[in-house]
Amino acid sequence: MVGPAVPVMSLWGLAGPASQGLMSRLVGVSEQGQLQGANTALMSIAGLIAPGLFAVSFAYFIEPVPGRLLLPGAPYLLAALLLVMATLITLHATAQRRPPDRRR
Repeated sequence: MVGPAVPVMSLWGLAGPASQGLMSRLVGVSEQGQLQGANTALMSIAGLIAPGLFAVSFAYFIEPVPGRLLLPGAPYLLAALLLVMATLITLHATAQRRPPDRRR
């Protein structure tokens, strides 16, 4: 069951360089260092917070408490929710702004 998922999940290794390449096109030459520093800082913070967050969500949803949903896949659902939220934020932030229509 895990075997087919490995090649698919290994594609995540391409996401970081691809997103940094896309972002670097949006800033000037003098701002490249700031952009790379901000990206690295955010990835480091996420690397510190994510393991604890997913471990807590897993522990919460596998604890046998009457009336609570047993959902051992909760960390995956949380990750999917975070990816959807990040996609929506990215689409909003990179949307082309149109000037207001002045016809009346």
